[in-house]
Amino acid sequence: MLVFQRYYPKGTPRSVHLLGEGIVVAVLGSFFAAWLFPNEAGIVAVFLAAVATTDSIERLLLWNRELIQSKKVTPARANGRIALRLMSLFIGATIGFSIFALALPLEEVEGLYVHQLKELANQDFANMGFGHPGDIALHNIYVLLFFFIIALPFRQGGVMLAIAWNASVWGATFAFLARNWAATDTIGSIEAYFRVLGACGPHLLFEAVAFVCAGVAGVFLSKAFLRYAIESEAFGSVLTSVSMLLLTGLVLVLIGAVLEGMFAAHLVGWLAD
Repeated sequence: MLVFQRYYPKGTPRSVHLLGEGIVVAVLGSFFAAWLFPNEAGIVAVFLAAVATTDSIERLLLWNRELIQSKKVTPARANGRIALRLMSLFIGATIGFSIFALALPLEEVEGLYVHQLKELANQDFANMGFGHPGDIALHNIYVLLFFFIIALPFRQGGVMLAIAWNASVWGATFAFLARNWAATDTIGSIEAYFRVLGACGPHLLFEAVAFVCAGVAGVFLSKAFLRYAIESEAFGSVLTSVSMLLLTGLVLVLIGAVLEGMFAAHLVGWLAD
């Protein structure tokens, strides 16, 4: 985000900058979307958040390339670093969407984030269902491949669109469930929010890292197609990195599916008591 650039060391945003950027773009995106496009605010907010952070992602990609070319770290470690910094952006955006959804009247939250909340109709936290691990894994593998494919033509724009959409869904969902719970119980909205986060956060964290890895893999492959000959050693090196990122994402998706299908319901039962 342009307003933070003066604080970047050597032109590259750090995790703390990205966390702050994620919060700011989610809040501002939601505010202006609700103001100008109230009927489609949830979609427009995601678009605005994605547009606002594409510069930061481009800077991270350049930083990743410089790390690899300078041979200061291995490609695997450099790719891990960029994935972790993108996770800071995702966490910040999730917090930002949550702040907006916690601050507005509940009926306005339902109207603004209607697309994000459409699967939560008539659900409350204590009675949430999560499904079979196999079904969850298949669904999330499909999402993983989607984020990889969308990053091929749209590059950092596709990565940020995926990050912003998931952050809006999870941020609005956590806040909505917490607000509904607080409205029918003596628990406060903030405490309810952290309990919802405690139940859903573990498996969602694995999924989020997996989706980020898939998006980064798509960007790497897209850039390699234009920069290197397919039969070159450089292209083969990029293809190896892409394969490792996708494999890492697949493993994380499977771990997340097991956690969600086998343990999330128990966490809900414990934290809702």
